[in-house]
Amino acid sequence: MKMWNTALAISMVAAMTAVPALAQDKTLNMIVIEGGDTTAMQAVVDAYTAAHPGTKINLQPYPFAQFFQVAELRLRSKDTGIDLVYVDAPLVASYASRGFLAPVDASIDTSSLVPAAIDAGKYDATQFALPINNSAQVLFYNKKLFADAGITAPDGLTAGQNATQADVDTLGSTKRWTWEQVADTAQKLTVKDGGRTTQYGFTVEQFGELYQLQPLGESLGTDVIAPDGVTAKGYLDSEAWTKAGTYWANLYNEWAVSPKSLGYGEAASLFGNGQLAMFAGGTWNLPILAQTGVDFGVAPFPYFEGGKVLTPTGSWYVGVSAASTNQAEAFDFAKFLTTSDEGTRVWFKALNQLPVSKPLLDEISTAADFDAFPNNVFRLGVYDSLNTAKARPVTAAYGQLQDAFRTAFIDMANGVAVKDALASAVQKFESAAARVAQ
Repeated sequence: MKMWNTALAISMVAAMTAVPALAQDKTLNMIVIEGGDTTAMQAVVDAYTAAHPGTKINLQPYPFAQFFQVAELRLRSKDTGIDLVYVDAPLVASYASRGFLAPVDASIDTSSLVPAAIDAGKYDATQFALPINNSAQVLFYNKKLFADAGITAPDGLTAGQNATQADVDTLGSTKRWTWEQVADTAQKLTVKDGGRTTQYGFTVEQFGELYQLQPLGESLGTDVIAPDGVTAKGYLDSEAWTKAGTYWANLYNEWAVSPKSLGYGEAASLFGNGQLAMFAGGTWNLPILAQTGVDFGVAPFPYFEGGKVLTPTGSWYVGVSAASTNQAEAFDFAKFLTTSDEGTRVWFKALNQLPVSKPLLDEISTAADFDAFPNNVFRLGVYDSLNTAKARPVTAAYGQLQDAFRTAFIDMANGVAVKDALASAVQKFESAAARVAQ
């Protein structure tokens, strides 16, 4: 995944901060991920400003591939042009430890939110960010491509079939495919024409990203880094991660069932065009795929045979910049977004992300509205969040870990030897983590 170079990012920052504020009682600026997240956040902003006509909220969207670098630069420079910021869950510690975020207003009542999600927004026992939503990863499969090839599809949730929470719990606990089954089936569903691949068997939505790939090695028994948050030797280069890395490399090279270097959102596009039989992705793809006309099913996120079932979890938080001159107003919007019934429902309806609101989660598990497909897919998210979810490591050097991990997995997909790529990632992360710890 390509990142902006520093000069370009700085010029972008300068351009954004040079824009004059409009004449309003209060104007707040929030940096977000472009695309569906921006659309959903605008819906929440519209609901909030309808009740607060004296407040204007400007959303400043950045592409996913550029967001982390730009957010880092703007927060580190104490840019007063940011009031609110998207914070990926494991970056809370990194931002808070360096003074980028203001402590959350203690008057905000978070009792309606899942306790584990609240805890993930803390650093050194202080709340620095509020959870917007959780996340759930599943395996999407094209039913027609399976049927045309005469291959039995995974057990899953499909159109025309209802499923109670108990039904979904059984699916998640006893009928989950292994990564070995995915690879074997993907090879049978990959189609080549004159040396050119016209149909791929499988891919992941977030190419090379720690969030989605962490369960690979950890399913085999080894964490990505040590509990101290700075040691990767013996972890990321372990036998478990070497096996996981070899599997990953084979998807792109020996088996050649996955397209290389997909950008964010491209997996759903290939799937919607009938050029991809399966992909691992988030529930936020449901409304996108529903518009394509593809007859698809949704199965649980896979695991390695003989390994532990682990699934990705965690998602975006909202924080208030320590440099903001509008902290009271910014926290009021953050409270509406994350704790109010209206704000959480608007966000859930707009983006289809697993909520952290306990009333909404209870509704998903019990309400008849969630019996039918695709709404019942969220029940699979509820099951995994309670039984299989594994949070990303808490470390002040998470950004550096994410970068080292991404580079290693992109390199492996492009043919670099697995052990060499992992050894390089270990060295890169530990050197960066040592600097952060100083």
